[in-house]
Amino acid sequence: MEQSKEEFVEIVKKVRNVLKTDECAACSCPNTRCEWHGDCYNCIRIYRHFSHNVPSCLRPVIGKKIANIMDAAQNEIQESPKRPDELYDYLYSVAPIE
Repeated sequence: MEQSKEEFVEIVKKVRNVLKTDECAACSCPNTRCEWHGDCYNCIRIYRHFSHNVPSCLRPVIGKKIANIMDAAQNEIQESPKRPDELYDYLYSVAPIE
């Protein structure tokens, strides 16, 4: 579904309002001795350049996303309908296993 111009403007306004606050402004990385602790811009650049794993601050966010994807996949698998026995009966009558 394509986003409308109005929806886009609302999203940008919400982002701008968040950036005006101190919400999520502090570095959440537990590695406080890191040279780039608190310098999120360069930290992300380093991880992108070297294709390292995900920075510590983003792991909980990505973990939640992966958990949601796993739940969705599991639900999709569980909701798959069972093929009726009639299909197998027909299959074996017209194309028996040799």
